[in-house]
Amino acid sequence: MPGRSIVSQTDELRSMIATMLMVAPEDVTPETSLAALNTSLGGARISRALQRLGLSLPANARPATFGALVAAISAGAPAEPAASSSPSAASPRSAGAIAGPVASSGVLLGLDVHEISSLPDALDYWEHEFYRDNFAPSEIAYAVLQPAPRTHFAGFWSAKEALRKCDPLYNSADLASMAVAHDPSGRPYLTLQGAGGRAPLPHMVSISHTGKLAIAIVTSSSPAPQQPAQPAEAAALQVRDAVLEVETAPEPAPAVEKKPRGLARLFG
Repeated sequence: MPGRSIVSQTDELRSMIATMLMVAPEDVTPETSLAALNTSLGGARISRALQRLGLSLPANARPATFGALVAAISAGAPAEPAASSSPSAASPRSAGAIAGPVASSGVLLGLDVHEISSLPDALDYWEHEFYRDNFAPSEIAYAVLQPAPRTHFAGFWSAKEALRKCDPLYNSADLASMAVAHDPSGRPYLTLQGAGGRAPLPHMVSISHTGKLAIAIVTSSSPAPQQPAQPAEAAALQVRDAVLEVETAPEPAPAVEKKPRGLARLFG
């Protein structure tokens, strides 16, 4: 990083990671695992924190340890793949997508799960950088009026991730541009900020919470794709058409018996 020593840069990174992992900076070593931050939310927190320091990770870099994070930033090369870890109460997790078209019905489905504790705590959610960067003002206004704001923020986050998994058109949309709103009955729906203002999306969303988890499911329908006839199907159709052609062909006229005439009639 121009104008700064490697030691200063590493110290800033160590302090940043220590805050996210809720440990003391001196406890962060090159071997410290970043598996607890290996979620969409954890990745967003790291990316935003690096931007504040004037740093960035190479594309698709998923550092598994603090040492790998420092190496990736310093060398500008992809870090080693993030190590997988089994979900636990101390390890934030994000469920994989159940997404993609279901050919028989044309239904698209996205699912996302997050641990509520994985979101940063804040004394003032309006001023906290993470919430300002990733949530619309309407979402913050709604959440801060609830007894447990982080529970609702986790639900909003899961809904946005589920939307991305359901519909790839929104993969590059800014998280703050997407928002969960509520109709007069309290039912949630999704909106997107555009040039003409915020507009509702046609997708359906359902959000649920437990004491530790928030889960969201987003669905959308699309026309069922027309499947081309397979060779066996085409042959069956040809047989069917041939049968129909025979069944519908006009019956031949009955033969008319010719009576003999002249000498043929006499000598019969």
